[in-house]
Amino acid sequence: MSRFAVVGAGHAGVEGAFILANAGHQVTLWSAETGELPYFRPRLIAVAFGQATPEAIRIKPAEAYAKAGITLAYAQVTQLAATPTPSVNGEACDGVLLANGSAPFVPPFAGPGAGRIHALWSMADARAIAAKVAPGKRLTIIGGGVLGLESALRAAMAGLRVTVIEVSPRLANGVLGDGGDSVLRAALEKKGITLFVGQSIQTINPTSITLADGSEIADDDFVLCSTGARPKAEPATAAGFRFDRGICSARDLSVAPGIFVAGDVARPTEALPICAVRRAQLMGALAAKNLLAPAGETTPWTDPRLPLFMKVEDVEFHTLGDVRSPDLEERRLDDGSNPTIWQSVLYRNGQPVGLRFVGTRAGFGDWEKQLV
Repeated sequence: MSRFAVVGAGHAGVEGAFILANAGHQVTLWSAETGELPYFRPRLIAVAFGQATPEAIRIKPAEAYAKAGITLAYAQVTQLAATPTPSVNGEACDGVLLANGSAPFVPPFAGPGAGRIHALWSMADARAIAAKVAPGKRLTIIGGGVLGLESALRAAMAGLRVTVIEVSPRLANGVLGDGGDSVLRAALEKKGITLFVGQSIQTINPTSITLADGSEIADDDFVLCSTGARPKAEPATAAGFRFDRGICSARDLSVAPGIFVAGDVARPTEALPICAVRRAQLMGALAAKNLLAPAGETTPWTDPRLPLFMKVEDVEFHTLGDVRSPDLEERRLDDGSNPTIWQSVLYRNGQPVGLRFVGTRAGFGDWEKQLV
């Protein structure tokens, strides 16, 4: 029986920990969120706005960890060493799975109210926001990506008056194109959400936000920033591992003998890390299996083709494949008679390479099988 340490209790870490434990090994799962069982991070939004309880979004119940023999260690990992043997916070082990994820990125906004901005990345964040939620209050959300838009919709469900500010000319990181973006905007506005798209922020004031064009948005000391996340550099850099917008690893996710990485923090290829639950789970599973594999018999990581989607009640969109390249030809599938939906396929050289569906998922699965 070997002893393994898993640093990070997110989707990648939990997946890897159970694979190691189920193989008969001792596993310590390190979590920086004291007292919180590992949870589905994207579902924090539902907790923050009252549509779910903290217990409802746990990845596994407490007894599952005990039954598997996984020890939950609640502490910030500040020491990671590869030599002479792997160790975490001074405790020697036979191998380490480093899956300590990412942290929210909050731009350095100017103004006397910048300190009142909330992030939504931890259970503590969700609880702090939930304590402020009340029907009729005004909430401003900075960022119109997937998580920002879901936050806006769930806040509207809770009775808040919601405004979204997005600096880019389109919502959802531009993956929907002009046509799909227009349909999504109409759906959001129908829910009472006010949109300022293509607008940058000049200052954060004590009870308002001033945009670059001079417009002022009043709020109730209630601002949520949803402008993405960045992989955590520590403790990887302190251990001497190469970090370039992620921990740079070999294709099999190894960074040193007996140390593998997984999840948001891992960068096994030139592509930048992607914060996606399913990707993290698959990577955590592979990293654990490679930790157990004999030398020279590890499996390389291959990025899976995963959809980007959002669905809150009747507002939804689904994309897959290449939806960003400028050389694509977009062909609409629906006849345009229903203004609440958009269905299109993106082609390159006559071959389907991407999908954009807004307001419906009907037919998405059939086209998914045809993508090159």
